[in-house]
Amino acid sequence: MSGIRVLDVDERGRLLTGLVEDDQVRLIEIDAKGAHRDLCVATGLTAANYLPGERKVVVQHGDPARLSLLRVGAKLTPLLGSPDHATELLGVLPGRVVYRANRRHRLLYTVVIRNVLVGEEQAVYDRGGAVVAAAVSPNSRYIAIRLPRKLVLVDTMPVTEDDHVRLISPEPADSGRHALRWLPDSTRLIATEHTADGTRIVRFTVGDESWHPVVAPLPATATGLAAPDGRRIAAADGAQISFYQTENGRFLRAAELPAPVTDFLWAPDSRSVAANTASGPAVVAADTGEVRPIS
Repeated sequence: MSGIRVLDVDERGRLLTGLVEDDQVRLIEIDAKGAHRDLCVATGLTAANYLPGERKVVVQHGDPARLSLLRVGAKLTPLLGSPDHATELLGVLPGRVVYRANRRHRLLYTVVIRNVLVGEEQAVYDRGGAVVAAAVSPNSRYIAIRLPRKLVLVDTMPVTEDDHVRLISPEPADSGRHALRWLPDSTRLIATEHTADGTRIVRFTVGDESWHPVVAPLPATATGLAAPDGRRIAAADGAQISFYQTENGRFLRAAELPAPVTDFLWAPDSRSVAANTASGPAVVAADTGEVRPIS
């Protein structure tokens, strides 16, 4: 992390940002009117997410990585972690944290969902491998897990044990499908597919276990993310973010940012995208393409 970056957005449009200060990161909240609020300072802070619907933030920091919980207006308190292994944030759900931990071996990860309130945990994937990313469906039944050379589907309520973990597809190490996001119906998964022939946005359907193109073709360096409400997809390439309809891939509009986009995320209300660029963060309105720099 360098400079200032947007790390997350909450339901009221508040931005969770990180500002690097020497070897530490200052976590700052910026509301819709531009008012700033210091939340905490942590060494080695690499990720932070609001818990949906709550004034709490899950923070990943330290080396090896550990997780702490921050109630807005209070101090950072330990949540998960050990000096013996890494504990890394993969995502959040209402009242729950999705994380990976390499307790057995540094390259063998387990994916766990933890209830923050009562501390109960469910190990949803414990077959090892260097878990690169994971996406949990809105109803928590399915988890898509990207490993270096394959994509697997975890069913938390399988009919048989053989259905618990199923191979979706083999994946090339340096390309394949990334940026995994579930649609609200929890039966369709959106991903950005990079191949030797180009890049496109594709959709996986759980029922027939098949892939279908949604948006194509795109520049080789593009990355697409589906909005939380599933209606639109935003695709970033260079200094441009383009918006498309999810159902038919129709182009809607594009926005030009002042510098190349390094990463971005949707707001929970699906009305805007917060983008980090080489010159600083900005918010892009999905309905108009209007760009608002964040200072």
